[in-house]
Amino acid sequence: MSDTYVTLKIREALKAAQGSRSQAQRVLIAWALDDEQLLRGLCKPFLKAIAGSAVDRVARGGSITTAAPAPGQGVVKSARPSTGPKKLSPQMLDAIISRMGTGGGGAAPDDGHEQADNLKALAAAFTQRKKP
Repeated sequence: MSDTYVTLKIREALKAAQGSRSQAQRVLIAWALDDEQLLRGLCKPFLKAIAGSAVDRVARGGSITTAAPAPGQGVVKSARPSTGPKKLSPQMLDAIISRMGTGGGGAAPDDGHEQADNLKALAAAFTQRKKP
């Protein structure tokens, strides 16, 4: 049984993080920002849950931002005025990643460009927080 590209990158991240799972997650997120194939491979199993959550949120009267925020702006809800960049703590990002896909799996359409952009924006907000 051969390993997929994503599995190989996960193993590489674990090795680079010296076995630390939370650090390996951060490494994968940083790599996924520059590697579309890795981003899609990581996200594809969770697209159904992400889309379901987005539909539920909008159906309840919330809103979803469709465009990726400009660099340095972070992830911002459009319902409230922005007071500056929103930043996620490493614990919050780890909690989000750990809950992804718990709403059920299954196949999702392959046209998840918007979802990929939203996840890139989330990862960008996290990596910008780490820079001095």
